[in-house]
Amino acid sequence: MRNLRPLLVATFALLSCSLWAQEPPAGDTWTKALKERTQRGTLHQAYQNVRGDSGKWNDEPILQHAPPLGQKPAKMSLDDWADQCLKQKFQPAAKDDNWLILRTKQLDDNDRVWVERIERRGTQFTVVATQAIWQGRYQKTFTYYSVLGVNLGPLPAGKYEVKVLIQPYTFRQFEGDGRPTDNLPKDERPADQKPTEMHLTFHVAEQGRS
Repeated sequence: MRNLRPLLVATFALLSCSLWAQEPPAGDTWTKALKERTQRGTLHQAYQNVRGDSGKWNDEPILQHAPPLGQKPAKMSLDDWADQCLKQKFQPAAKDDNWLILRTKQLDDNDRVWVERIERRGTQFTVVATQAIWQGRYQKTFTYYSVLGVNLGPLPAGKYEVKVLIQPYTFRQFEGDGRPTDNLPKDERPADQKPTEMHLTFHVAEQGRS
């Protein structure tokens, strides 16, 4: 029995190390999710709609990593800032906030988009957004794409992976007085389509490095 004890202790230690390698520390695992419908729109910290008649158009969604939003010039729009960030290389440090910018495909004016859930599991992030397409009749309409900014906060140095899922929904009714102006869907439901899946990776440098 005495000979078995060291073996059991060693086995337990190996199992603990194995589990620790698979499961990130508790502080690096969290989920932010909407608990009530009234909270829709609260998980993204920046938002802009870009109308099609502005001359800008997105056939496909765009996902990118961006510097802290505080670096954006005060008079520059979120969308123009996103364009500028695509052209300029940057290396965030551990003290910096890390932002994701999601630009949707072109939508009609009654369609709606919001972030539903943000999850972190160690160095992996998953962002789930709902894209609800209105099924009513259009009389007078314009197109636009949405620009959503999500702040992941400061992160330790290392490599990070992000997966964004845009889940397709449909709806026919708006909340409140039923008019589309500034209203969100009342009866959204999943559409019979596969979610759009997007991926990116980014690196965070050690403190003080650029």
